[in-house]
Amino acid sequence: MDSTQQSNLPKKAAKSIFQSKTFWGATLTAVAAIAPIIGEAVEAKKFTVNDTVKVVVLLATTGATLVGRVQAESEVYTPNWAPGPNESDFESTNS
Repeated sequence: MDSTQQSNLPKKAAKSIFQSKTFWGATLTAVAAIAPIIGEAVEAKKFTVNDTVKVVVLLATTGATLVGRVQAESEVYTPNWAPGPNESDFESTNS
């Protein structure tokens, strides 16, 4: 697809973050990672500083993932051997 064809494509309407697969994937991954930490702490009846740090790191990385998704403005391409658009699909015909 050349740049002329891309510019003729209709723009996609903005969607809610809650409609994003990235949001739900990151959220569920964070829950799956945090649940065992909480479970072990409850079983031991002791929530340590180490447990707290693990949870904070998981929440921070999840937040960074979501912020990165929300701020994503540029399109990405895949290597020629992989499915998806190639770098040449984004090259201008004027270059």
